[in-house]
Amino acid sequence: MKKWKRVCGVLLSAAVLAGILAVPAFAAKTKKKKISSVNIAVEAHIELGQKFGDEEIEITTRGKHYTYDYYEIVNDGFEWTEEDVPEIIIYLDVDDGYYFSLSKASSVKLNGATYVRAATQNSKETLKLQVKLPPMKEMLGAETEVVLTEGGYASWDAVQGAGTYELRLYRDDTGVGPVYQSTDQVFYDYTKQMSKPGAYRVKVRAVNKQNTESKGKWMESDVLTITADMAEAIRNGTVPGLPAKGEWKEEDGKWWYRHEDDSCTKNDWEWINKQWYFFDEDGYMVTGWIEWNGEKYYLDDESGAMLKDTTTPDGYLLDKDGRLKYR
Repeated sequence: MKKWKRVCGVLLSAAVLAGILAVPAFAAKTKKKKISSVNIAVEAHIELGQKFGDEEIEITTRGKHYTYDYYEIVNDGFEWTEEDVPEIIIYLDVDDGYYFSLSKASSVKLNGATYVRAATQNSKETLKLQVKLPPMKEMLGAETEVVLTEGGYASWDAVQGAGTYELRLYRDDTGVGPVYQSTDQVFYDYTKQMSKPGAYRVKVRAVNKQNTESKGKWMESDVLTITADMAEAIRNGTVPGLPAKGEWKEEDGKWWYRHEDDSCTKNDWEWINKQWYFFDEDGYMVTGWIEWNGEKYYLDDESGAMLKDTTTPDGYLLDKDGRLKYR
């Protein structure tokens, strides 16, 4: 028994000694590991005139054991102007068992932003990374509505900061022509490309005037179905093309549409905000029934917009082009 106890005692002493020796080894395993470099991608969509905080800034980490938390805006003011160079502080947090230890600027790899400075806090578990984004002069304003008319024209409002626009026309979801088009205007003549029946749409994006690598989001028109008759009219040049730009004016209870050059349409149709209107010989908007080129059309009693594919207030049917259906 004594021998067993003695043997057990030896074994116990060995176990205690092993436990003591194991403490430094365990401590070494739990010692925090340092992160000596970070890799961040920044994708910013900031519109001119946009309020601080409404911008879209996507921040992606490209390394292990640290994550993005949030960002703060350094710039003074309330909204983004063309003179601004956006500057933000990005906050990164480490995983458990790690800490930040960046010794030089080259330890920070950035895509879409430029390094300014870096500092740690919270026992080096948080990294404050201050960066600059591309100047607002290289940013673009908000997207705008794109209109594709039955006359074969695409048009849109000017995008702030844009120098040119890229376009692509599609017929039945297939690109028309081999390449994108480019223009410095806010409209494009597609009469030659829209001379066949089909479902057409066009997409447009702005290109920054300061930095042509900075391009906006694609803007798309609604789908416009061109019938065989409409295609023939486009080929013959017998339909209005470019939609008018101007403003509605009232005069003695009558409405007319003043163009940017102070002119107005007289005794003809005009396409305004995706609707057809007819103006009499004095330039005033017409309502009710009219006859045009042997066909009868009905113009809404209040808005003046041409009705189509519906029943008129007095009970007559109109086809999808607005013409009276004879029964």
